[in-house]
Amino acid sequence: MKKHAPPQPLSLAAAMLMALSNTAIADDTVKQTDPTATLPEVKVRDARERPNSPNTGYQAGVIRSTKTKQLAKDIPQAITTVTEQLMLDSNSDTMKSALRHVAGLTFNSGEGGRIGDNIMLRGFYSFGDLYLDGIRDVAQYNREVFHVEQIDILRGSAAMLFGRGQAGGVINRVSKEPGLVDHTEVSATVGSYSYGRLTADVNKVLGENMALRISAMKTDAESSRRGVETDREGLAPTLRWGIGTANEFSIGHLYLSTDDVPDFGVPFVATPGAVTATGVKRRPLDVPASRFYGTPSDYEKNDTNITTGSWTHRFSQDTELRTVARFADYKRALWVTQAILVGADTSTVNDSSVIRRSQKARGGHERTATLQSDLTTKFDAAGMKHEVLVGAELLKEKADRWNYTALTAGEQAALNTTVGNANSDPVLPAGYGNRTHNNPASYDGDSIGVYAQDQIEFIPQWKLLLGIRHDRMDADYTRQAGGITTETTLKFNEWSYRSGLLYQPDDQSSYYLAWSDSFNPTADLYQLNNGVEYDAERSRTIELGTKWELLDGALSLRTALYRATKFNERNTDLEQPNISVLSKERHTDGFEIEAAGRLTSRWDVFAGVALMRSRIDDVFVGVNNPNMVGQRPRNTPPYTANLWTTYRVGESWRVGGGIEAKGKRLAYGTGGTNPISMARVPDFIRADLMLAYEQPRYSVKLNVLNVFNKRYYESVYENGGFTVPGTERAFQLTTTLKF
Repeated sequence: MKKHAPPQPLSLAAAMLMALSNTAIADDTVKQTDPTATLPEVKVRDARERPNSPNTGYQAGVIRSTKTKQLAKDIPQAITTVTEQLMLDSNSDTMKSALRHVAGLTFNSGEGGRIGDNIMLRGFYSFGDLYLDGIRDVAQYNREVFHVEQIDILRGSAAMLFGRGQAGGVINRVSKEPGLVDHTEVSATVGSYSYGRLTADVNKVLGENMALRISAMKTDAESSRRGVETDREGLAPTLRWGIGTANEFSIGHLYLSTDDVPDFGVPFVATPGAVTATGVKRRPLDVPASRFYGTPSDYEKNDTNITTGSWTHRFSQDTELRTVARFADYKRALWVTQAILVGADTSTVNDSSVIRRSQKARGGHERTATLQSDLTTKFDAAGMKHEVLVGAELLKEKADRWNYTALTAGEQAALNTTVGNANSDPVLPAGYGNRTHNNPASYDGDSIGVYAQDQIEFIPQWKLLLGIRHDRMDADYTRQAGGITTETTLKFNEWSYRSGLLYQPDDQSSYYLAWSDSFNPTADLYQLNNGVEYDAERSRTIELGTKWELLDGALSLRTALYRATKFNERNTDLEQPNISVLSKERHTDGFEIEAAGRLTSRWDVFAGVALMRSRIDDVFVGVNNPNMVGQRPRNTPPYTANLWTTYRVGESWRVGGGIEAKGKRLAYGTGGTNPISMARVPDFIRADLMLAYEQPRYSVKLNVLNVFNKRYYESVYENGGFTVPGTERAFQLTTTLKF
């Protein structure tokens, strides 16, 4: 039985007494009429709850990422939830590490001018589909989870709910909220490669209906990639008042600062005997997993400040109006040295053939202001039950980005020393990493979206979902290059739709057929624009799925069979400014199966498998390489799988672990007419372990990452330049105190 709110000891005791007294009354009544009758079994279940959190296991509770409060089984669309407990058990300290548990998802490296989280879902870009509490949060930075209650992944086209987006789906982080239970939790983690992390989560009740919650984090760590470092700090205070009343308010702020030495991985080299008429096959350079080709002066810096205020007015138990205002400011700077090869790319290339090159020197400043208002209500009309959503969104975006001046030929030559067979310190020119701005580009966009949706139970057990949205976007785009300024003004008016048919024969099972679409304008900040007004990208998804609540609701199981198709796919790589369109049409056919919850009172599990058959169907002649037709899209493996499970031994110990598996991924350029030089990233299976000793006031937990020290690659640059190795075996010990 799912818990949607933390049980209070008195209310739980009262419920148990009422159940027992009702049973006693029923017992007397039945015995009077039929002394031989057998009474039905009464089951009372409970779980250890974390105050102010929706659950403590791996099963989702109420989903808020669809703008309506629903259980996952009532949503005719595939959705995955990474709960706080799953993140804590696996010691996931960033959004990226938390999403390793999500089937059908891969990571791109921070190339082509993009930094921060860069995600593929169902084989499609999702960096423009990142949200925080349902508000667009697509700036380029590395996201944390210290302030996050859960992460919802709504799969498939979702523009009707969220506006412009891709075919893969939406990734929405749900922030921790203040609640009416005092608690304090402080955790400290130390581990391999000088890993250190402190987090605190404090909730204080300030009045009858008011509470303050403050989450904080400090992380300072190195890496098995010797030379890669991370330095992060964050603070997230939120004040909430009027809790549970007709008018509820909250105001909060998220501050996150990162100062990292980034990793551009290892280059690809030709595979022996792979030069054929169909192109060169390439593989990652075989060097020690710790080999790092950057410099100590490389940096990736991000400063994120997000202020959010909300007001919820409840007209009745079934009707409420929620209005949210947000102001966000993002600053970023990147200076990275990349490894390149000397001479011809042949199978004889080795570590001695690698040199350093200064590249990817960019910065940016983004500001957004958002106002969003949603009215949700339930009512009966014409003999049918309705769940209605009506809303509007106003979005103002301003952004500036620039390059840093390049090194001179002499400075580049000094940097381009051969790396050799060990990490070496290059000769860094004066002022390296501290250059003036050039080639600036700016973006100023105004968007307004209005939408409406109705989920209708038109006959018992059958529901029909119908949704429609209109978005208008006016965008001014300015770019300077070579002393020439290009100004472009583009306007878009786009409709988006969402529909689904849901059959629920009982409380334990759901069957659905859904269709939805998305659009993405070429004037969007996160796409290139060369002064040409292309039609917007369009995506559509058709999905057939099932959802079951098994073992008295303790375990959720879902399956989905889908086809996602994308048209007029745009390039997002600033290193390829002349290739604005990547493909004319491509699709992914996929099957997913996922389980989350509790197998027994002691055994929790979260598992998923995603099978994907992706193909490029058509390209633009004269723009794209015609040899792409029929190829598998980049960074889209044929399968991914994940498993995380824990088992409670006695009352104090828990043991657990998990695996992450991905099939082979491809990387290649999309221009020209020559046979494609195809880079292949090997498949892998990574295993982790966990052991925890837990008491009411404290706990101690040991995590072992990559327990078999498997060589694997966690992200890839799609154009085939390099791939980034994952962590070697690492140990992390966490102590948590609760007050």
